[in-house]
Amino acid sequence: MSRPSTFLDACLVGRALLADVDDWVDTWHEADGAPDGHPVALREYLGLGPAEYAMWVEQPGALRFAAQARRTGRPVDDLKALTSTVLAAARTGDDSEAQTLIQWLQETGRLSADDLEA
Repeated sequence: MSRPSTFLDACLVGRALLADVDDWVDTWHEADGAPDGHPVALREYLGLGPAEYAMWVEQPGALRFAAQARRTGRPVDDLKALTSTVLAAARTGDDSEAQTLIQWLQETGRLSADDLEA
């Protein structure tokens, strides 16, 4: 069976864990950005949209929310959709990682008070 085309694809079909992201990044670096023989941006190799990648770079814990948004069929590069996934997790009251991410989104101007009320 061939390897899924991106890290996120591999996660969604159970062939990789979110914790494996560093291994995928290492593979990309070791291949000088061409792990399959063709140059590809790290963001694309991981299967992340621009907003997801930016959040992952700054807040690695955001990766699980990007995977969940993809798993539930939400637009993967729509920050509002990704934010709603994070908000849903935080509203359970027991997800400190989600609450930390929401605070960071607010501090960086990516999430407003109006978004929290939506």
